[in-house]
Amino acid sequence: MLSLYFRLIGSRVRSQMQYRASFWLELVGFALITGLEFAALAILVGRFGGVAGWTVPEVALLYGLSSIAFSLAEMVGRGFDAPFERMIQQGAFDGVLTRPLGAFFQILTSEFQLRRLGRTLQAVLVLAYALPRLSIVWTPDRLLLVPVTVVAGSVIYMALIVIGATITFWTIRTPEVINVFTFGGLQMSQYPLSIYQEWLRAVFLFLIPVGFANYPAALYLLGRADPGGLPAWSAWLTPLVAALFAAAALRFWRFGVSKYTSTGS
Repeated sequence: MLSLYFRLIGSRVRSQMQYRASFWLELVGFALITGLEFAALAILVGRFGGVAGWTVPEVALLYGLSSIAFSLAEMVGRGFDAPFERMIQQGAFDGVLTRPLGAFFQILTSEFQLRRLGRTLQAVLVLAYALPRLSIVWTPDRLLLVPVTVVAGSVIYMALIVIGATITFWTIRTPEVINVFTFGGLQMSQYPLSIYQEWLRAVFLFLIPVGFANYPAALYLLGRADPGGLPAWSAWLTPLVAALFAAAALRFWRFGVSKYTSTGS
């Protein structure tokens, strides 16, 4: 199954590279747009000398971790976004159900947007700016924590995208409330969670756990204490949180597929 996945994704990438100039323009465009996003964030934080005691490089660490995770989820899970919404509206999902492969696998491999690497590269550059300016003692566990957090964060965002797609079985269109948790969660996680009210922290840590995509790891790397009492060692819970959230999203997806009734046409 894994080899088939890479073969299908490879064909998607080759089709995108047929128009190389367009591909590179879009990739650079993503990098520039998201670069302006970080510039605005850095100017805002720098103007006030920090936010809740977090300096610009420390906020850049939060930004880099969450943005890399989100960009990878967008790139891999694009098939569950607008293309899936159109598929439901046009009744094309009927054809998916008649094929021998699972519906989830087919939608997962139906789209792969390599140009989203523009956001990834921009976020990597932000991390490259932040890390040399931070007093982090790079022990083996801290070195391991960075890729572990990025992968787990990607799984969390991917699960959220799948949940949004599943709701489409009943609403025909992906509800805008999902963007509150995807793009809204991304924007929120670019600041330390300590600045938010307790109920909002709880939502984005324990209900829709996008806060785990960067905040506990940043606490651990920086040796910081969270004013809300979140222990720094909770950074190592991020893979478990991601696995549980992904399992719940997959279970919800299967339930949605079981309730699909076609367009009737």
